[in-house]
Amino acid sequence: MTTSMTDRQILAHLGHADAEELGAGGEARVFALDEERIARLLHPGAALADAQARAALLAEIADGAAHLPFRTPEVQEVRDIGGRVVTIEARLAGLLLPRALALLDGRRRGALMCNYLDMAAMLSGIALKRAFFGPILGDPTARRASWAGYLDARKAQSAAASPGDLRRAITAIGPAGLPDPQAPRLVHLDYFPGNVLAAGETITAVLDFGVSAIMGDSRMECWSAVAYLDTEISPDLLDVDRRHARDWLAEHDLLEHFPAARKWLAAYWSFAQDDAALMRWCRKILLGNSRKAPPDPPGNEIG
Repeated sequence: MTTSMTDRQILAHLGHADAEELGAGGEARVFALDEERIARLLHPGAALADAQARAALLAEIADGAAHLPFRTPEVQEVRDIGGRVVTIEARLAGLLLPRALALLDGRRRGALMCNYLDMAAMLSGIALKRAFFGPILGDPTARRASWAGYLDARKAQSAAASPGDLRRAITAIGPAGLPDPQAPRLVHLDYFPGNVLAAGETITAVLDFGVSAIMGDSRMECWSAVAYLDTEISPDLLDVDRRHARDWLAEHDLLEHFPAARKWLAAYWSFAQDDAALMRWCRKILLGNSRKAPPDPPGNEIG
């Protein structure tokens, strides 16, 4: 049985054994190689072909976002190192949004929150052409010809993989009740403070386009950007930040369908049983604040 390299062994192979870790998630750990590059070390078991497909999508997104005021990830190289998949990517400027917000207060903090939401709306300006609704990467059988068809099919798919209490709640939801878009547009669907970089009052980069990215209704980007500000997902934000976000939705005539969108998002993410914070959020939305969530499994950490 062959044992794959550890993260530090891979970094040593790249000549950066003491590289600083920038972040970690369900798919990978990210390290700074130098001022210009990062290494994204996918967890054991990741497929090289999937990383190559993601790199191709990111290249298409970068081309489509060239006219926008923020950058998106750019993969320079995809490699297999010691049985592990590694991507070398351009290092993007800025601080993660929660850290950037911590440096501001008052009007400037509010301005950065508004820019965070303005950039969510601008993501629809990335012109990807696809003739379906649903995931861009991954299983093509999950795609549908209509937005309503995808919303219902994805809800059922997540319900099948969710805990029993959430499965019952999701099954009882019924149709999503969201409006139909004119055409499918790119939706990041994981646009939240932990996937956005900022400097001063301005968003500088949007990170982590990947398996969550879909072709859908561009308004879902704005609804999800606000929904993910809830305490369970974004604990470092303040109530004033969340009020700014709700006010932004109202100013852009997006408040009416926000509750239905947030409920569908909670149903969508209900499969993620290894993310304790996310599951608390799903239970809050789907079961109500009065329903006590079960305790987290031992050793189950966020991230």
